[in-house]
Amino acid sequence: MARFKRLFPGKMGPIGVAIAAYDIWRRIPPRHRRMLVAEARRHGTRVAKAAVERRRRRRH
Repeated sequence: MARFKRLFPGKMGPIGVAIAAYDIWRRIPPRHRRMLVAEARRHGTRVAKAAVERRRRRRH
């Protein structure tokens, strides 16, 4: 848990989240990055659709 707190200290705004995500992305080896991008292309629409449905259910 200490490592997580070091990467994300306190409350962060959108810029802080973007910088932290970029920092984490840089630490991932290039081969694994390519695998993550391929999986995101394959499953991204499904995950986005589920998130929209969850939000709709929560609002009503």
